[in-house]
This record gives sequence, structure tokens and C-alpha cells, in this order.
Amino acid sequence: MNEKTLDEATKLLQELIQNKCVNPPGNEMKSIITIEKYLKSKGIKCKIYESALNRGNLVARIKGTGKGPNFMFGPSHVDVVPIDDEEEWTHPPFSATLADDFIWGRGSLDMLFIVAVQTVVFAQLKQEKYKPKGDLVLVIVSDEEMGGKRGIEWMLENHPEEMKCDFAVSEMGGINLSPGNIGFMIGEKGAVWIRLTFTGTPGHGSVPYGSDNAIVKAAEASKRLFDYKPPVTIRYLNHIAKGFAIKPFARFMLTNKLTLPFILKRMLNTNPEMAKSLASLSRMSISPNIIKGGSKTNTIPALAIIDIDVRTLPGQDLDYIKQHIYRALGKKLAKEVKIDLLHEEGFFSYGNESSIKSIYVEKMEKAIQKINPQYKFIPLIYPGATDLRFLRKLGVECCGFALMDPRTEFGELINRIHGNDERISLVTLDYSLVAYYYLAKEVLS
Repeated sequence: MNEKTLDEATKLLQELIQNKCVNPPGNEMKSIITIEKYLKSKGIKCKIYESALNRGNLVARIKGTGKGPNFMFGPSHVDVVPIDDEEEWTHPPFSATLADDFIWGRGSLDMLFIVAVQTVVFAQLKQEKYKPKGDLVLVIVSDEEMGGKRGIEWMLENHPEEMKCDFAVSEMGGINLSPGNIGFMIGEKGAVWIRLTFTGTPGHGSVPYGSDNAIVKAAEASKRLFDYKPPVTIRYLNHIAKGFAIKPFARFMLTNKLTLPFILKRMLNTNPEMAKSLASLSRMSISPNIIKGGSKTNTIPALAIIDIDVRTLPGQDLDYIKQHIYRALGKKLAKEVKIDLLHEEGFFSYGNESSIKSIYVEKMEKAIQKINPQYKFIPLIYPGATDLRFLRKLGVECCGFALMDPRTEFGELINRIHGNDERISLVTLDYSLVAYYYLAKEVLS
């Protein structure tokens, strides 16, 4: 690519940040129209599908000859998460300030920079009159941060013909783990939101002795769930150890079920973000995040609920989740708890992954090796959930793809997602433009 495309991607990213498409409520049509205007300025037609008031999704296509796979840039989302405290930011979170060779702002990393890169590279290929063997499809969506009901899920239900593809790339990837070893998210953990309900017997608050208090049960359950350690899975840590070029003895300690807890505990003091990431990649996690109960200060509560966020590795289903919730609670509380899935209020997906041996992995590695012949593709599992889970369910090969600034450390990068001072470097933007351009040519030529 060149300085012109970097400048265009920078300005497009800044406008997307400034559109402030915080979800809820989203109002993503602002950014959908921003992208439409950019494409129109290049003479490119696109389709906008309105999924709700002020919400929509965009599709643009470079038609192929029919002799190759269909390749999707996306689904890539333009909604962003809310801000807790703007005063904690170095620059206002929706100013899209360019300072110190970074673009600062909510959504810059998750994942508006990829939206900008994909859009600009798509336009570049179209203007070159590129004739791919298969279709190249640009898909920009809403509502990823709240589960995708008005975004990718809505598109698959209402316009499935637009979503047909063999290979798709979206967030996240291109993370420098160690010199030459680049991590790409070939899969992700599942996200299952669950409500635990405990009941008690109402009574007067002045006589609590021996009372059947629902909040006390919920409080004990929360502590038990927080402290519980599900079984360790080493498989994904082996990839991490390879990516970080960890020395043999340390690698043994990290990838051994008996020594891993000791290593993580020590690492929590020296490199807390890395410790959290490795712990997440080694087992199912259970996080009690909301607790409610009681109606009046002088009344012993008869009802209390806990909403928990469960993140599963590939292969762990609902039976597995329930088994370990009961085990964490212990026999007494397990008999009293009622378990419900929060389908309508949040996420529900199982851990999912694509093949690390597919031809598309080879294509991605070839693309980044055009930038640096020493680069190697290291498969990773993303601890969060992305829209790619919907496509994997349909048999589409998917991967998170970008190429990050080598100066950005893994733990620092993970900490910026949904965090204060979220930002992306111009180097990342530039590298990702080149990587996407080469990848399109590798897959479709």
C-alpha cells in the first residue's frame, strides 16, 4: 500500500470513532453511512440492510469468476462498548485524537481499525479492477457487543445469500508473541450467561438468628464459584509456549497440569495481564458478576439471584457447565439452586475453532511472509466471543486477522480492549493494510 491509503484509513478510522456508536443503544447507522459514503467516493456500490431503527448492516462485493473460494472481509462490527469514566482517559475517548503516532479512542482496537483497513483495501482492489477467482465480500455489521441479534445473526436469518463464503477474517490477530512468531485467533471461547436463583423464607430483620436467608446463600455461592478451579486443558498453552519461544524447562512448567497453578500464581505478581490471559486459555472460567436480592432493609430476603458469565473452551457443552457449577457449589447449595440460561439478555455460544491445517492458514502465513519472511503463524484461542462463531457454525473457515505493531506486547494489547486509553498505532494500521492486500491476492488469485 502507500501513504495515500494509510491517510485514508486513518481518517476513516477517526470518523468511525467520532460517530460514538456505543452499544446499547448502538445507533450504528451513523458508521454504516460513513462507510457507504467512502465507498461511493470511490465509485463503489454497496447495499445497506436496516435491521432496526438507526441500526443496519452493509455489504459490498467484488464479483469473482466462479473458479475459486468466496472470501469475506468480515463480519466486522462498528458498535463499541460504553465508557466507565472519561476522566480516566489521556485523551477524550471519542475525540479520535492522533498523538504519539497512535489514534486514541473507544473502539479503535476493538475493532474499528480493522473495519477501516478492510474497507480501504476492498476499495483499492476494486479501483485496480482486480478480477478475483471467487467473490470478495465486505460485510460490516452492527450489534456484536450485545450478541449480534441486529447484526450478523439478523443477516444470516434475513439475507443468508449475502453471507455465503468459504473463508472469513475479522477480529483479532497478528499479535507479536516473540520475534517472528505471530499469533492469530483461529478459535474462541464460548460465552454462556447463566442466572442462579436461590430462595429463602421471608421474616422480620430483627430476628435473623437461624433464618433462611436467600442473600446469605447467594453470597456463599458467589464466593464458591469465584474460588472454583475447573479442570486444566493444556492444548492451547502448547501453542502459546511455542509462540513466546519459552525455554524448555519453563515450557514444561507452563504446560504441565500440576505445575501450571504455581506458575500462574507467581506470574500474577510479575505480569498480571499475562497470568489472566493464560489462566483463561487453560480452563473454563466462571465469573459471578451481578447479584441481586431483598426488597426492604428490615425484611429477611426470600429471593436472591446471581448472574454469572461462563466462558468455555471448544468441546465444553451445557452439561459440562452444569456439572462444574454443581461441583463448585457443593451438595447443600447445589440442591437449592435453580439454573436458567439468559438467552434473551445476553450471549450464548459454545467454544469454537477452525482447522489449523486448512489451506487458508497457509495463505495467511504466505501473506505475512511477504512482509517479513521470518514470520510464522501461531494459532491462538481468543478468550472473548466474536461474530465469527456464527460462520464457524455453518462450516466456514474463520480467523482473526491483522498485523500488529511489533512494539505492542500481548498483555498490553489484551488490557486495552474495552479498557481505558484504548488506542491503535499508525504502524499497526499500515502493516494491516499491507497484510490484508496480500491476503486477498493469496486467497483469490
